[in-house]
Amino acid sequence: MRVGRLGSTTLVLNDYFLLLMGLYFLLGVLPQALLLFAAVACHEGCHALVASRLGWQVKSVELFPFGGVSRLYRPAGWRLREEAIIALSGPAASSLLAAAVTLAVNYARPAPVWLLFFRQVNLILALFNLWPGLPLDGGRIYRALRARSHGLARATLEGSYGGQLLAVFLGIGSIAGFYLHLVDLQGLVLALFIFYTARQEGEMAPYMFWQDFWRQRGIKKVNPSRAGRVFWLVADPDLPLSRVIRSFAPDSFNLVAIVGRKGGLEGIVTETEILEELLSGGSATTLTSLLKK
Repeated sequence: MRVGRLGSTTLVLNDYFLLLMGLYFLLGVLPQALLLFAAVACHEGCHALVASRLGWQVKSVELFPFGGVSRLYRPAGWRLREEAIIALSGPAASSLLAAAVTLAVNYARPAPVWLLFFRQVNLILALFNLWPGLPLDGGRIYRALRARSHGLARATLEGSYGGQLLAVFLGIGSIAGFYLHLVDLQGLVLALFIFYTARQEGEMAPYMFWQDFWRQRGIKKVNPSRAGRVFWLVADPDLPLSRVIRSFAPDSFNLVAIVGRKGGLEGIVTETEILEELLSGGSATTLTSLLKK
């Protein structure tokens, strides 16, 4: 449900937001739910603010009663440290809020219960989001650091597995806690949400490879029409193009020498020919098939 716009950013409340708020009202915990929502809004708002300052486009911010998602578009030539900074800004904002509330508690004695709860919520948001798994902020920090040496696609897959692992732990803990009458099933709902979103992040790994490739191209500013570096690859004729491009060097113009099983050179294809075939939907096309075309 769209609730408005802030500049070019669309503010969205999840479709189940009102339903969950009604449920919290019936359970008698609506004030706590509203305080949690306020903490989440501050957390996500800081993500959006920092991203905008770094030149990223903030398409929308969707808020849930227990979390939020900022949908960001990376600009050309973006750098990995920018994603890490944006991701870290959320836990930093929650930590600062918790520190500010702590100062307020020291001056307000006895401290109101709602203020203590708000501090606790922000501390949990800050620490929980530092888990190194997607879609949490810690997962994005992990991906930015890991991608420096292993590439964005592999780092995305690893971050996805980290998020799914957290969801399994959280789900088992919630079911055990419910059985022992220690907690309700809200943790299980959160676990299912994290697992589903982490799976979605993992499915974006091929797209993240291209993001990484063109990001590095934007940084290096490769211009194959002028003298520059050429990177040679030697590949089997039956290798699909989707596998070949994983070995491309973003800071060079790539040429692929196709060598047959007997060691003979069957031909040479350029990165331009491979990219054109991929963009036309030929990810399964082999080098031999491309050569024949």
